[in-house]
Amino acid sequence: MQLKLDSSIDQPLYFQIYTQLKQLIQTGELAAGMKLVSKRQLALINGISQNTVMNAYNQLLTEGYIYSIERSGYFVADVELLFKSRETAVTSNHNDAKQLTTAPAKIDYLYNFTDSIPDQQLFPFKAIKKIYQKLLDSENSTYLHATEHQGLYELRSTLQQYLSQSRGVPCQADQIILGPSSQYLIQLLLQLLPEVSNIGMESPGYLGANQLLSHLKIEIQPIPLDESGAKPEALEDARLQLLYSTPNHQFPTGSIMPLERRQSLLEWANSSSERFIIEDDYDSEFKYSGRPIPPLKQLDTQDKVIYMGSFSRSISPGIRISFMVLPHYLLDKYRIGFNQLTSSLNTLNQWLVYDFMASGQFERHLNHSRSFYKKKRDALIKSIRQLDPNAHILGADAGLYILLSPSLDYQPEQFKQLAQANSIKIRTLSDYSFGKIPQDKQTLFLSFSSIPEEDVDQAIRLLYDLLDQSRLS
Repeated sequence: MQLKLDSSIDQPLYFQIYTQLKQLIQTGELAAGMKLVSKRQLALINGISQNTVMNAYNQLLTEGYIYSIERSGYFVADVELLFKSRETAVTSNHNDAKQLTTAPAKIDYLYNFTDSIPDQQLFPFKAIKKIYQKLLDSENSTYLHATEHQGLYELRSTLQQYLSQSRGVPCQADQIILGPSSQYLIQLLLQLLPEVSNIGMESPGYLGANQLLSHLKIEIQPIPLDESGAKPEALEDARLQLLYSTPNHQFPTGSIMPLERRQSLLEWANSSSERFIIEDDYDSEFKYSGRPIPPLKQLDTQDKVIYMGSFSRSISPGIRISFMVLPHYLLDKYRIGFNQLTSSLNTLNQWLVYDFMASGQFERHLNHSRSFYKKKRDALIKSIRQLDPNAHILGADAGLYILLSPSLDYQPEQFKQLAQANSIKIRTLSDYSFGKIPQDKQTLFLSFSSIPEEDVDQAIRLLYDLLDQSRLS
């Protein structure tokens, strides 16, 4: 690559290189994902030192115009979204001088394989509309007032029946706490356990909980996994008091914890009055073969498991209702310490979900959803097998995502950059790992729930085309 450099002008050579390369990237002449010539080659072609080129590349790295891959070189980053975001901010500030901040530019991905959100086709618009209309037509002033701090009793009572009959969770309505999200409920729980300073979390594991706990300055101890789930011996070594676990469908590996391992976790919790387990049963409704897996809470004879779930995947994340079943010991502390707490939930939404469940529509909706997602999952696996018969697929028996280990070796960072440039959002298993747990950068996390079934084949073909472009030489 021959550049136009002039040592006679009052501008450092490295800055001239940086400026010219940046312009080529901005105009698209150097496209996203393209590999740049090496420092040595560029220096040799232009008769300059490698240090001069290095300074230019470092400036481009700092500003995000390029990225580096160890032992592979430098590549052009996808900067189109960066320009759009800057343009949006400048235009917004120009039009409204009083506005102090601007909303971040929303990225519309062609395919988003990272979010396990319900397919919009499944949302029961007609049923929800009828329930809302019935509630509002009644002109009942009850709907205008906040519910008690644990949440609407009628909803908790109906939820208790569902958890008991469908999930085998032994509990009473008075043990259930409703909140707008699992993260909110975790914060509430930590206030009931002020002595807890460190928490064990499966790695790889749920990023939302990890980020929340880090923000709250709680020390997180990564717990390694094997084919049966979290290793009990790691809990003893870390001297933990609290474990956050997803035993029924480990997130994100998809493994289902066998009975023997569940009993080992309960033995760990039962060995001390100060030990508890948070069981996040985040997508238990979606099991495609065999009988549903009973939760850890069903085996809990000593009341040491804090069971959590939500309606985010079964209905919609916009409903904003999650739930937590407190052991009696913690329930007593909650009633003493939070008896003046006001509800954090919308009253009308609570009555809506209550009616949806009590009328039997929720159960019918779940049955339809299971059939819908099973069909989509089958289409996904079929597309993968046609392109890559030797691919390794994990976690396909349950949930709204699978793990895919392609049979070809590829460069993960280059693949992600190419995916970003093609409006695809994707993660590898390593993106869910933390601490010193070995990271798997070759296994892809593929959530299929929000991708239209008619687009599945095209999405997988595009994915494999990008994998092929990212092959290791």
